[in-house]
Amino acid sequence: MELGLWEVLLGEVNRQLEAKHIIMTEGRINIIDATPVEAAQSGYGKDANDEPTRDKDAGWHVKADSRGNIKSTYGYSVHTGVDEDGFIHRQTVTPGNAHDSTERDTLLLGDEAALYADAAYSSQATREKLAQFGIDDQVQRKGYRGHPLSKADLVRNKEIAVIRSGGERPFATYKSRYGLARTRLRGLAKNLTLFGLAAIAHNIAKGAKFLALYGLPDPEPTG
Repeated sequence: MELGLWEVLLGEVNRQLEAKHIIMTEGRINIIDATPVEAAQSGYGKDANDEPTRDKDAGWHVKADSRGNIKSTYGYSVHTGVDEDGFIHRQTVTPGNAHDSTERDTLLLGDEAALYADAAYSSQATREKLAQFGIDDQVQRKGYRGHPLSKADLVRNKEIAVIRSGGERPFATYKSRYGLARTRLRGLAKNLTLFGLAAIAHNIAKGAKFLALYGLPDPEPTG
């Protein structure tokens, strides 16, 4: 975890994909999002030495769904930043009780043309940060008690959601194809590395698919 070797590997994979113009960097957007993952050891049991089996590095992720129902998950949160094609360029893992917005700066590239995110990232601090870097603000707005969203904001949120939803696709891959709906390991460091390797596999597989479908793009199209 301290060495960040998986991050170096992800960066190298992305560098090679960029060199072949499979990952496009000019004018790219950044879609940031997070998903809860249940800890493999989330119960209150004890082992043969009478020690708690619960993963002590995990935490409670509590969030309301689209219908307003509260869902609680004891585990971790995986935070990603992806481009419009779904390639992962930044990722981190936190205990489940960490708010999504705490990883905003970790996921920011600084050179993206626009940032897309759900209302969990909406704040004056986020707007000021994006203005500082000249990044187009495509973060959905949220209402507050006594200050509901305006009709214009509701329309804006709906328009942003079309592109923002692309940030959820890697999570579907992790959970449905890689079997990572629950963690396989205990501890933050191990899960950070595990999901880092999943991100690398995701980008390699996506890059290979793009290459098979479209071949190498012409970096300097004529005509």
